[in-house]
Amino acid sequence: MFKKAACATAAILTVVLATSALAQGKATDYPRKPINTLMGFAPGGGSDVMLSMVRSQVEKLLKTTLVPVYKPGAGSDIAATELAMSKPDGYTVFVSCTPMIPINPYVRETAYKTSDIAFVANVVTDPGVLAVRAESPYKSAADLIKAAKEKPGALSVGVASAPGDDWFAMHMFQEAAGVKVNIVPFPGDGPSWQAALAGHVDATSNNLGVIYPQVRAGKLRILAIMTDKRSPIMPDIPTFKELGFNFTSGSARGFSMPKNTPKAVIDTFANAVKQVMSTDEFKANALATAFPSDYMGPEEYAAYMKKLDGEYRILWDKYGKSATAEAKK
Repeated sequence: MFKKAACATAAILTVVLATSALAQGKATDYPRKPINTLMGFAPGGGSDVMLSMVRSQVEKLLKTTLVPVYKPGAGSDIAATELAMSKPDGYTVFVSCTPMIPINPYVRETAYKTSDIAFVANVVTDPGVLAVRAESPYKSAADLIKAAKEKPGALSVGVASAPGDDWFAMHMFQEAAGVKVNIVPFPGDGPSWQAALAGHVDATSNNLGVIYPQVRAGKLRILAIMTDKRSPIMPDIPTFKELGFNFTSGSARGFSMPKNTPKAVIDTFANAVKQVMSTDEFKANALATAFPSDYMGPEEYAAYMKKLDGEYRILWDKYGKSATAEAKK
């Protein structure tokens, strides 16, 4: 009798200790199957670029497969909603991009809240650029601004959805330069630069890491970059600030999971990303491909998103509300 009681007590203690260890993030057998990776934009954009930079090595470390699942539309709301409704077990991750996350729930009614998302690891903070196709008559930002002033609203600039970082950037550009352009939203960075390359729009407001392959191939030309200082990756490109236009813009992209995902699972995935980004191979590849890598772990990434939430609300109140009212006229 005493032997049976002792065995039962030991079994219970084992379960309690295992549960406690998992809750504290000390032990987990995650992952045991492929991980669906939700992307809120069409293929060929920033989400694709980011995933491709880390995917194969993260898969090796985790001994699993990251399966891209494209859910473009509504400024990544479709993908974010699916994430929020997913089981918090680590088998659904989301390529979370700023400013869409966290600004979308503030801008409009969404089926998710920012608090429904557990931020896991930031991978890139990609500066904004204004670019044209190689055959464009606009050889400099000054050329484009001159044309925009001569024919207000006639010059078209592609952006990735609204309110994306390049959408915000073009509103800031209009105010800083005293011009009016036709802002044309696309379902992602890829379709935006592809439209510029095909001549369907005069320019694309995009991100350095996204369009760099096209720039290096001589198909697109960057007129100016939206940073405080010139990028060491492309030191010949002037900043808008040095041209006299006081604004900056960019997009951070990383991995997120549903809220209530166990800390052990979050830490396992985040640590795999960190290990990949710490390798000489990744660093060399990032430099060669103009990938502005910027690792942030779960706590830092969450704090960064909270900070951006406040900043983007101010920008939306300044640019978004007036643009929305104008569009309804």
